[in-house]
Parts: sequence; structure tokens; C-alpha cells
Amino acid sequence: MRKLFSLIEFESRLALEDKLVFLYTLIFPAAYFLVVSWNNFAAGDRLSDSDIASNLFGFWGYIMMFGVINQMTMVIFQMRENNFLKMYTFIAGDKRLIYYANLIPQTIILQVEIALFNLLAVVIYRPNSQLLQLMGACWLMNFLIIPIVAFFTSVILIMPLKLKTISLFLTGYVLAALLLASFSFHSSVLTAILTLINPVDFQQNAYLLLVNHAHFLGNILMLTVIGLIYVILGNVIIAKMSLASRTSR
Repeated sequence: MRKLFSLIEFESRLALEDKLVFLYTLIFPAAYFLVVSWNNFAAGDRLSDSDIASNLFGFWGYIMMFGVINQMTMVIFQMRENNFLKMYTFIAGDKRLIYYANLIPQTIILQVEIALFNLLAVVIYRPNSQLLQLMGACWLMNFLIIPIVAFFTSVILIMPLKLKTISLFLTGYVLAALLLASFSFHSSVLTAILTLINPVDFQQNAYLLLVNHAHFLGNILMLTVIGLIYVILGNVIIAKMSLASRTSR
């Protein structure tokens, strides 16, 4: 446990030194949000509660996916390719400690970014008390959702990708996940399949538990089972993945 705390402190300092990640996970989405929302705001128009919630779910999905990919999964990938992961694992004794030490502070940083975005959304949308409660509840849920999504994206660590091509692949992956999550289906089986293979669907279906109480027990059971699959799969991948850089294999 002492090793984990020391690694968390070290990873936190590294994370706060890299300001570029905030460009993708906070500045870009905030700027785009202002562009698409400014006319309604200036005219004094207000969207319906369902439209506001839908828009927020989409922006939270973008922030979370790019944050998890760039600030968590890519960090481990780059550490391995630069042979730092091998050195840190030798010191810590377990690859999972390295992963957790990065996961914990990055989850907090992502939550701060989402909270700042939410402050901007409150100014632009002028939500009622019910929407404010929903925003607060979804933000608290993120403390569970972010690590679960991070464990799912760890599957990238065992893909045959090189450092020079992974950025293009991951950008396409995130955009495809966001696009897929924008479709809704009436089939419960298809919904379950998409929730299993797409972490953005998992995130948004978790938020919908707070909005749509139809089939609540069935949906929460589905999300619990899929969440456990994500966590178990992620831990197995992290424990079993090679420490060797792909450029040296």
C-alpha cells in the first residue's frame, strides 16, 4: 500500500505537468459547446430538459473517452514503448500498481474537467433544479464509470499497434464509439450487445438509470454484469501484458 501511495504521488505530479491533455478534454469541447449553444443563449431561448440532458451526455462521453484514452491508456502504452514500464514494474513489483497509480489521480483530474465544463453548461443552459440534481448525480456516478471505462480500453494494450500509428487509430476509435452511441435501439438484446462492446453506450446507459426508470432492475443488472466483465478483463490484460516494447519485438 505504501508503494501505491508513493506511485500515486509521482503519477499525479507527472499528470499535472502535462497541460496539453487539457486541450483535448476541456478546451476543445468547451469551445465547441459555446459555438453550438451561443445563438440560443444570446437569444434567450432555452432547450427542453430532455435536449439539454442528451447534449450533456454526449459532451460528457467525449470528455471521458478522450480523457481515458489520452491520460490513462496511452500513458501506459507510451511507458511500455519507451521501456519505462519495465523499470517501474521492477521497482513496484506489479504492473497493476503502476496502472492503479495512474488511474486514481487521472480519474480525479477528469472529474475536475467535467465539473468545470458543467459550470459552463449551467451558465449557458440555465437549468432548473431537477436538471442540476441530474448533473450532480451523473458527476458522482463518474467515480465508478471512469475506472470501468478505463479497464475496458486496456484491451488496446494487447493490440498489435505501433506508437507512430496508435494516435490515428485511437482518434478513429473514439469518434466511432461516440457515433455508435448516438443511435438508439428498441431491442434489449441489441442494446446489451452495444453496451458490452461500446464503453460510451455503457456510460450513457448508466446515466439513463437516473432518467428512465422503466426496466430499472433489468438495466442495472445488465450494467453490473458488463461492468464486472470490463473490470475483470482489464485486470487480466494488465497483469498478463508484455513489458517489451513492440518496436523491439
